[in-house]
Amino acid sequence: MKNFTLEFADHQWIMYSEYKNLYGSEIDNYFKLPDLAKLEDEYTSIAASWDSTEEQGYIDVEITAVHSDSTYPFNYKFNDFNKFIGALNNLENEIEIDKLNVNDWEYEKEDPYGSRGLSIRDFI
Repeated sequence: MKNFTLEFADHQWIMYSEYKNLYGSEIDNYFKLPDLAKLEDEYTSIAASWDSTEEQGYIDVEITAVHSDSTYPFNYKFNDFNKFIGALNNLENEIEIDKLNVNDWEYEKEDPYGSRGLSIRDFI
């Protein structure tokens, strides 16, 4: 297939082409894509797309902090389809790292000095 666009939205993969649109497991005949829906939860949303004519892909992950309403976007851009697929396959690990970072940032924002092991006595 020459010209196509892959998109992950609404918890499923969609492949748009000049011939017809394919959904979910129908795409497995062309590409083996990971099921990103299992990575989404009430704190995590994922959007991914690849356009073969522009040879560009994007993975956008948005994580909401558990104890606040702050959201943190993580955006990745790719110019190589193989790297795009590799990043999709490794996305679960990246999301876990990003969630840990968000928790650390929230803790630091709540207690900027205590989170670094400092107290008021360090400044006197």
